[in-house]
Amino acid sequence: MAMQKRALAAAAMVIALSLAPGAASGQGLPDAALRLGFAKATGKRIGAFSASSLAGTTLDGNSIAGEPALFHVWSALTDPTGEALALIAALRRAAPGALIIALSPDKAQRIEGIVARAGLDASLVAAEARTAILALGGPPPPSWIFVSPAGEIAAYRLGRIDPDAGLVAIEALFEAYRLSVGKEPSRERPPASVKPESGSIDPVSPSAPPIAQSMEEAIIQELNLARTRPSLYADVLREYRKFIRGNYLERPGETTVVLNEGVKAVDEAIAYLERQEPVPPLALSPGLSKAASDHARDQGKTGQTGHTGSDRSTMSQRAERYGSWIKTLGENIAYGAETARDVVIQLIVDDGVASRGHRTNVFNPAFLVVGVSFGKHPKYRTICVQDFAGGFEPR
Repeated sequence: MAMQKRALAAAAMVIALSLAPGAASGQGLPDAALRLGFAKATGKRIGAFSASSLAGTTLDGNSIAGEPALFHVWSALTDPTGEALALIAALRRAAPGALIIALSPDKAQRIEGIVARAGLDASLVAAEARTAILALGGPPPPSWIFVSPAGEIAAYRLGRIDPDAGLVAIEALFEAYRLSVGKEPSRERPPASVKPESGSIDPVSPSAPPIAQSMEEAIIQELNLARTRPSLYADVLREYRKFIRGNYLERPGETTVVLNEGVKAVDEAIAYLERQEPVPPLALSPGLSKAASDHARDQGKTGQTGHTGSDRSTMSQRAERYGSWIKTLGENIAYGAETARDVVIQLIVDDGVASRGHRTNVFNPAFLVVGVSFGKHPKYRTICVQDFAGGFEPR
């Protein structure tokens, strides 16, 4: 099997490597939601739940039956000023029929004042709602989970969202799903059911897999959004650019990130995306995911970076533990990103990497399958390994 090695491109935050010779996609969502970072979920349903609102009513499956609903998993620990709650209140004013519920693991005494200051209806906020959060797959705060009228988890966004862009994106989600079921936008929310005297909690449905397990899925969707709709992803980078000050990325409520090139690399990436033709979406390869997981777990223990494992294994050796790769093989590694969007932006902008090798891997039309693993790293907090190939035959 002929292989041509390409030069290693390394950076403190991102590493790319490439050897040369049924896809997940978020395209079913409105463009505004995709730009904001919502990922499409498939095969997930909300489990049975019951939670007591701050107003003493019960929020349960009957509260959302037949209606699209947005759940925000919120905590005062991550949003002490209640910025997200104020956004929900603004959304309710802009679209009175939109059913938006905030679920918090915090005690009621801790959040009541914040909810009141945000101007949010107390009947739409539940405290100590861990069981309800588990029914959504157990996403950490802050998270946004959109549920279709049929009870399917249709889309999710992990992390904070920009208030202005959030208004547009979330309104677009509600409009899209109302139209999809042939309904006119409702102007009244169905009344919350009376709190049962027993205070019992319905069992969580086992059909609601943890959102935490969907990080890899979200990364593949984000890669495919960029590959299949590069001009739309240019808009994503334009939004990202707004938060760069000199050589610092400063997003509200997040750790400041030191950049090498600042807006220069972002502007170059935007120009690249505007010229880039769409390429085929990537399909998930379980075998390559195992290879990626081996490396992510290894570096999660050792704190090392780069493409060589602590056992001296190479990218191709790890892939060949699980099968045979076809035509071409490549690997990207990103460190420090907290969300799927952050991972992909890192790779496309390729700040500080003269060759832009990670970007080249992302848009390589010869890559048709990918395996992804996301985990913790002792030095950079997180690691994401992506192994690409033209195809993969498992053992």
